[in-house]
Amino acid sequence: MQDQASPVASTKRARTLGAPLPDTVRAAVSLPDSTTVLETIDPALATTAAGWLKVESSALCGTDLDLYQQGLGHPTVMGHHVVGEIVSLSPAMQWSWDVEVGDRVALEEYLPCGLASCKACSQPDVYRFCPDADLWGGQRRVGMLGLHEGSGLHGGNAEYMELSTRTVLHKLPRDLDSNLAAWTQPFANAVDWVINIGGAKSGSRVAVIGPGYHGVAAVAAATAVGAEEIVVLGRNSRTSRDRLEIAEAMGASILINDNAETTSAALGSHGKGNGFDVIVDTVGLGGPALGTTEHLRKLGRLVLAGLGDTPVAEVNLKTLVRGASGVVGVRGRSPEAVTRSIELLAAGNTGLEHVPSIDVGLDGVDDLFRTLLDRSGPSSPHVVIRPAL
Repeated sequence: MQDQASPVASTKRARTLGAPLPDTVRAAVSLPDSTTVLETIDPALATTAAGWLKVESSALCGTDLDLYQQGLGHPTVMGHHVVGEIVSLSPAMQWSWDVEVGDRVALEEYLPCGLASCKACSQPDVYRFCPDADLWGGQRRVGMLGLHEGSGLHGGNAEYMELSTRTVLHKLPRDLDSNLAAWTQPFANAVDWVINIGGAKSGSRVAVIGPGYHGVAAVAAATAVGAEEIVVLGRNSRTSRDRLEIAEAMGASILINDNAETTSAALGSHGKGNGFDVIVDTVGLGGPALGTTEHLRKLGRLVLAGLGDTPVAEVNLKTLVRGASGVVGVRGRSPEAVTRSIELLAAGNTGLEHVPSIDVGLDGVDDLFRTLLDRSGPSSPHVVIRPAL
């Protein structure tokens, strides 16, 4: 790091508000060979920082594991569901974000270009589809930028994280429990999928395929909106059974089914033909999920949150037309869903406070990823990396 008298440090002080950063920052750097090492990084290497975040939590999402297992393109500080405290920011971004040093915020993973010529960025609620930020496009996302870019501190698996002018953030209540705060982004996804897009409301019957990170969040969203019954379908594995127990403790009915091809029959065996207003596939079953449309009530919605291994599949149009039902794919969430997520978490009526949190320090990330991939790791869907540990 540059010493305090260097031109770079002086310029930085002139451009930012807040306390100076430490000379080095500890970070869990994930490598292309699917291992992770603990490194100390010089934050003064940042060239375009618009602010800095002291990371409170970085919740582990299934996408992280998928990317890690597939092999990263370059050494990366991962972690895209990040909560923390702003410790430094430029005057321009203080105005733009409407935040102060010391504010607690949750980040969105998208780093949209923000250009007026970008059709996605020119609409306030669809910037997540900006080609730059697209998971299947530019991949300019929190937790995906390489260590070779500036400071390299672009993900939540580090003590401090660099913020850019592209960062999208939301203020969090200072007194919101830390475990609940770490649910902000996945619960926002669930709010969008179950309530905003699925249409669940008080009295609805909701089925959730998969009791994982987003499955449990979907149970919480259905609970928060007052669903009459929530049914969760999982597999007969150690991890799935443990997660089904969590869903059951949150008030859901549970089903076990190991054969994806019989998913529809399994759902049909429950509820004696009453049908569901919303069915949410959180695991990406692919074709077998489409068969569940036969169990939708009139005007019901099947929400697909993943492609699975069968991106091309048949659907019974007769069932859809006669029921005026719909099948819709989802990606991420709207900014309004994040706002509602924060409001519902603060209200304390989601049930997520009962989900066990597995907290891991930066030096435990390599072992965490390894054991989750070989299925010997923790079974709770709420795994949180906490750099302060």
